[in-house]
Amino acid sequence: MANPKLRFRFFEPDVDTNLPLTDGTVQIDGFDLERVSGEADAWDQGMGQLPALLAAGAPIVCIPAFPNRKFRLSYIQVNANAGIESAKDLEGKRVGIHFWGNTAGVWARGALQNYYQADLTRIDWLASRPEAPPTLPAGITIRPLPEHTGPADLFMDALLVDGELDAVVGPNVLPSITRRDPRVRRLFPDYKTEEQTYFKRTGIFPISHVIAMDRAFVERYPEAPTALLRAYRQARDVAFNRIEGSDPVILTISWAAAAMAEQRALMGERYWAYNIEDNRRSLEAFTEFAYQQGLTPTKLDYMSFFHPEAAALPGW
Repeated sequence: MANPKLRFRFFEPDVDTNLPLTDGTVQIDGFDLERVSGEADAWDQGMGQLPALLAAGAPIVCIPAFPNRKFRLSYIQVNANAGIESAKDLEGKRVGIHFWGNTAGVWARGALQNYYQADLTRIDWLASRPEAPPTLPAGITIRPLPEHTGPADLFMDALLVDGELDAVVGPNVLPSITRRDPRVRRLFPDYKTEEQTYFKRTGIFPISHVIAMDRAFVERYPEAPTALLRAYRQARDVAFNRIEGSDPVILTISWAAAAMAEQRALMGERYWAYNIEDNRRSLEAFTEFAYQQGLTPTKLDYMSFFHPEAAALPGW
């Protein structure tokens, strides 16, 4: 008898942690993976939007697989003439964001508030999508950016270069940064050292995406969450091997394997773990930041996000 299909909507099908699934190297035991662009049984869900979905009663449940993780201090980008030399200097400045619940922004603002002691209420927030959560913290105001067409990144990048924004906090590195335009720079020029120090002092490795599943599909196939989690662990291992294995596929970075060894030495052998235990500090930080920023009316229990059997699956 044929396996049931598991329809998966990949937000980022070509990133190294998803690619072993999308290119067919890794199979899901008992299921045939079908990539879809619409209605799906599973998908990679942005963490920033997850609390609102759950609060609204969305019929979803997550597994502890996190295919996208990024330190977000390097995504704070500033106009070189705005007089911003430190995180505290963002106070009183015009800072562009995609929208308040954007995952990258949640993590960056959490660091600004809790690590750098910046006062978020003193920052002039301007959003491409100005909708705000109903419990926006007292003192926080979000103004809309001018109406525009096309990608928000390109629009905010132009404003940043021209000095109409002093800084941008977003999910992507802006084009002016990648082309090394001297009119803009990252807030932290040595962002690698800054982010490594942040990890050493806080233990936080920000989670951008988590794997979510349709609850009706899980009720129909209760073995699906653990099967998908096992597949994701295998895909992660394949991604690691493609960098530091016997025949690596990354050739344009001669010392990619050495960089991974450096990261492992700093963050531990299981720094990219697909379980609960090794991610408690980051999950705790996310629920704290979400509450502080008004994305949830109370601090949520992160265990409520996850399917119990998948959450309890041994290993990493």
